Amino acid sequence: MALTTSDKREIETLIRKEIKSFMGSNTVKQFEDRLIDAISKDVKRGKIEKDVKDLIIKSFREFYTVMYQQRSFWESKFRGI
Repeated sequence: MALTTSDKREIETLIRKEIKSFMGSNTVKQFEDRLIDAISKDVKRGKIEKDVKDLIIKSFREFYTVMYQQRSFWESKFRGI
């Protein structure tokens, strides 16, 4: 069941109202400024730092796992150097 144009507009209106009531902003620029301020406060408190570290560790672990699994593809190219 696809959404009609009026359904999409109604959803968009509801979302705008929610954002406006949550952030207390009228324009997109005000919303962006308040969102950036909220994020920067969390970063300064170190709240996001742990999450970023965990994400980086997980990414590197996944990267090296894939590289190890695909070593037959790249290993022979480096042996000839």
